[in-house]
Amino acid sequence: MGNILAAALTVGAIAGLVAAVSPGGPENAAEDRARAERLSKIIDKLKPLAVKLAKPGPLDWLANQPEKGQTFKEYRSSDPTRPTGTRGTIYIQPLGEFTPTQRKLVELTAAAMAVWFNMPTKFSEDLKLDVVPEAARRKNPYIGLEQLLTGYVLYRVLLPRVPRDSAATICFTAADLWPGRGWNFVFGQASLEGRVGVWSIARFGDPDRSEESFRLVLLRTLKLATHESGHMFSLAHCTAYECDMNGSNSLDESDRHPLALCPECLAKLCWATRADPAERYRKLIEFCRREGLKAEAERYEKLLAAVSDL
Repeated sequence: MGNILAAALTVGAIAGLVAAVSPGGPENAAEDRARAERLSKIIDKLKPLAVKLAKPGPLDWLANQPEKGQTFKEYRSSDPTRPTGTRGTIYIQPLGEFTPTQRKLVELTAAAMAVWFNMPTKFSEDLKLDVVPEAARRKNPYIGLEQLLTGYVLYRVLLPRVPRDSAATICFTAADLWPGRGWNFVFGQASLEGRVGVWSIARFGDPDRSEESFRLVLLRTLKLATHESGHMFSLAHCTAYECDMNGSNSLDESDRHPLALCPECLAKLCWATRADPAERYRKLIEFCRREGLKAEAERYEKLLAAVSDL
């Protein structure tokens, strides 16, 4: 059972092992308090629409990784990592070859992340897979797929290349990933201290099979990128509501989680990034409508209606 569970664990399990260091950055305390007060009102407005998280199944994240969660107040008191005036851009680092459809997925995800985190995203020049030596690769013993060692990608490939104005540097690859002995694979891994992360789309399905399949792979990629990048800005796993920040032990469990933040996690993100919730919802609705994510657009429309008078 341990090997099966380890095989399914997502990057959240590993990210928790890496110390997070907040870059800090002075900010007007009065502005912080005013924004927190407004967001607390928005939490109250959104709570009637939030769905309480159900009791986890035996293989679900919370059944195996008990966590207490994190309120908006606790988040603010934790000195969270936030974008600063000198670190205000998310960099997207492609690694290896992508099909035209995979490239489109990454580009769409980058566009969505700019809205999600209220900051610009920029693409770094592509890196070839040969930046990862044979010593940091292996053949998966079960399916024979070549895998890249995540620690090497994080610390030897990404960290030396982090731009000075990077709030986070996110590497996307179509190659499979594994974090080391005792593991089968992971979807990704992050170093919160280094503000770098690597995510793989290798196990998300075939986006070329049909339009429906493309939308499913896009949705899975969006969830991975927003969830794990949320950790890079000190958002803990959500244990109270159905939320994009719920932990996941498998792709099936991740598929059950929404591409939307619960009221508490929305407040955390908007406070950290100085995003306006209503404007953020409008932009997400536009993105989801354009990309055929109908259910997600409808969810955001309900959330927007609840906060439009604040």
